[in-house]
Amino acid sequence: MEKQLRFAAALALTNTAKDAQEEVRRQLPQRFTIRTGWVAKGIHVRAADKNTLQTSVRVLDPFMRMQEFGGDKQSPFGDSLGVPVGARPTPTSVTRPGSFPGAMLQRKGYFIAPIKHGSHVKGVWKRTGRGRREQMTLMYVFSKQVRLKPRFGFRETVRRMAMEQFPRRFAEALRQALASAR
Repeated sequence: MEKQLRFAAALALTNTAKDAQEEVRRQLPQRFTIRTGWVAKGIHVRAADKNTLQTSVRVLDPFMRMQEFGGDKQSPFGDSLGVPVGARPTPTSVTRPGSFPGAMLQRKGYFIAPIKHGSHVKGVWKRTGRGRREQMTLMYVFSKQVRLKPRFGFRETVRRMAMEQFPRRFAEALRQALASAR
């Protein structure tokens, strides 16, 4: 009987973790602009077994830590961050390496200048047209750091799902374990 109880508990823990994983993935588009499925694929469940009776829901991408707790993002290279302003045609467009500031500046018509007259904040500009038809488009703004607010809600979502789903999942798993023991 103890063996069946441990099996039921492990199954219930794993299924509850999968419920939490599904809920976190479901909430991603409400919290972030989704450009690819990369982050959703990086949310993993480690299954419980009857010996340890532990499971976990993990996020593999280290950059999501700051989305959970907030903080100041700084360039890993020590200089400024290029914050896209007009570099993406649509909010859900993926910024490819050819549209990064360094790559843009290698092409004709792109240059660095202050974003406002007399401002010390600079950006990457794109010049199109000539004469009266000349237009300037701000593509990136350079910033020493960007403040990120916590918006992932990962820990709270997993905790809430565990509290809501575990009793039901344990009852299901117990019924299944007792039925197979007969």
